[in-house]
Amino acid sequence: MSLSLNELTDEARALKGQGRHVEALEVLGAMVEQAPNNVAVLHNYAAVLGEAGRNKEAVEIMRKAFSIGLNAPESWLVFGRVLAGNRDLEEAEAALMHLVRMQPTDHEAHRELAQLIWMKTGDRDKALVVLNAAIEANPGASNLHIARAQVYGQTGSHDTEYAIVKEAARLSNGDPMMEWSVCSAALAAKHYDAALEYGRRAATAAPNENGVVSSYCMALLGVGDAEGAAQVAETLRQRVPLNQLFIALQATAWRLLKDERYHQLFDYDAFVMRSELTTPKGWKSLEKYLDDLIEGLDQAHSFKTHPFSQSVKHGSQISSINGSDIPALRAYIEAVSGPVQRYVDKLGPGDDPVRSRNIGGFRIFSTWSISLPPKGFHINHVHPEGWISSACHLRLAKEDPGNEKGGWLKFGEPGVATLPVLEPEMFVKPEAGVMAVFPSYMWHGTVSFESTGAPRLTAPVDIVPAAPA
Repeated sequence: MSLSLNELTDEARALKGQGRHVEALEVLGAMVEQAPNNVAVLHNYAAVLGEAGRNKEAVEIMRKAFSIGLNAPESWLVFGRVLAGNRDLEEAEAALMHLVRMQPTDHEAHRELAQLIWMKTGDRDKALVVLNAAIEANPGASNLHIARAQVYGQTGSHDTEYAIVKEAARLSNGDPMMEWSVCSAALAAKHYDAALEYGRRAATAAPNENGVVSSYCMALLGVGDAEGAAQVAETLRQRVPLNQLFIALQATAWRLLKDERYHQLFDYDAFVMRSELTTPKGWKSLEKYLDDLIEGLDQAHSFKTHPFSQSVKHGSQISSINGSDIPALRAYIEAVSGPVQRYVDKLGPGDDPVRSRNIGGFRIFSTWSISLPPKGFHINHVHPEGWISSACHLRLAKEDPGNEKGGWLKFGEPGVATLPVLEPEMFVKPEAGVMAVFPSYMWHGTVSFESTGAPRLTAPVDIVPAAPA
């Protein structure tokens, strides 16, 4: 018996939530065959196509949906995103402009438009033109003020972000979500005592909101209360044991406390491995494949600067590269599968958060690429939804005699403030075509570099457990 559209929708949503985009798309494709003119089905199909990196197909689906009557604001948001992913940047901007005209106080639409203009131009003032006009026309729309604050923060002006959200919180009569926003902004602006006060109030008022509680934990680390941070992190771990950020926060508190459990988690000898990519079918050598992969990624990187809310700074990022129509990009999952399987085989069983999830196989959760010019870098970060992560260097930063480790991968330096400050514990010198594979909870980043030359190019992946193929 065939499933109804509602049942198929639930199945697709569940698969998407697990990061199983290929299977979700199979279900959504069946729905399109069953209801080819159902605009809601077409919208959902295009949205997941975009998340899977198949932006060209998503654009075509959205055009069809609009031609038969679709006009929902959320659909224009999807359309703007997939157009940008397909490198149709002018049309993407026009689509998002249409959306903000439809909904002048929609903060998500304004944030998306500002982000697109920022990535195209690297000019904050240009990115804020439309949002500033909307605030002038709607001065009481607090969500627009928060969106503007976020733009300032994401483009490097954290003190301005903090000032804006602090004023918005003052007018909100103790809204815990606003207090959370101030805590986050205060952390970014390095006002740690203020972050602690706002974080404590927000966490007291909204104790079941994990995002709020994790920010409070970061504030505790920032003022040097490692004992308090460890207790809060333990609460988060009990709620969501496999959240990689919560593991990292707990480990950071343990490191400050000189607790031996830290070294069980950040055991670099056991958990960091380097391995060469596998040459995919259709290429005679890895060297030739890397040439084609680099050429394809250079073609795909079309933005001037970084997106919002990502670890990369002063560089560009493209997502879901395996969904590209460029053959070398589509073959990337095959190229990384050998190193990842070798890592899984080496892990073996155990009780820690890495080995305890090892069932002998894996599934690629996401793939993306970063292009870093001189002065670009990654802030230290983790991958909250992963199990295993990797960084594969394709084109290296030019060596700089004055900065021996410029462009190198570093591990162990927290992506949150600590008192005392904690330094990196391990550095990995990049090699072209060689993956560094490690647990997703391990703090990692990139040493900034200023040497001239072509941008440093990488293609990371996130991996989750799966039964062996």
